[in-house]
Amino acid sequence: MLSTERLLLVGLLLTAGLGPLAAEVSLPVPIVVQSVDKAGPPRFLERQVLLSFQPARAGRPVRLVGARFEHERYQFFHSYVRNANGVFVLLLDVPEGVDSLTYRICVDGLWTHDPANPQRYEDDTGVIFSTFVLEGRPPRPLISPEIRPNGEVTFRFRGRPGHFVSLIGEFNRWDPFWEPMAEDARQPGLYQVTLRLPPGQHYYVFSVDGERVPDPLNVELAEDSEGFRVSTFPLPPAN
Repeated sequence: MLSTERLLLVGLLLTAGLGPLAAEVSLPVPIVVQSVDKAGPPRFLERQVLLSFQPARAGRPVRLVGARFEHERYQFFHSYVRNANGVFVLLLDVPEGVDSLTYRICVDGLWTHDPANPQRYEDDTGVIFSTFVLEGRPPRPLISPEIRPNGEVTFRFRGRPGHFVSLIGEFNRWDPFWEPMAEDARQPGLYQVTLRLPPGQHYYVFSVDGERVPDPLNVELAEDSEGFRVSTFPLPPAN
């Protein structure tokens, strides 16, 4: 629950005409989204991208706004939601490795470019696409293990470049050569591997040049049968 002081701060900023941008650094993302009172170009909120839409004519009712994106091969329809000020907003999670967004929006079944975004281009067939270059995106915090809805789990370890790092656990009989972790060519010293594991409690460590190291990014620890510390996590059934 937000404190009275923070709610008053939002109110003062909006009353003063400063809008939500002045509060973005300290206010939670949901408050910033709800305080948007005018559609504008895409922008970052923490690591997400905020898109917004308003009808050109105030009297025209709009029921559904959505968008599809090139990096998803236009396969997924992302629905906007209407905030307390009547502005349609969309918070988009952008995967690592995507440097720019190219997209089209749909307004009550009609596809068009984003009218609030001045950055656009026209293809050979005359279709206009909106674009947004992801410059200045904050670095993503490392998560390990990262559990995905489909049951896959990504393990990450940051160390010095050029070492042999592998993942060992009860799921591979603690074999140090079964699951080598690839070093990221764009981020030397970052090793990662993704596995599909069965639901249940799992136990693991990293093998760094033969030395067993619990996962520094995972605070959950246990002891194995020989009394050594190992990392652990519960994996729920896949959605």
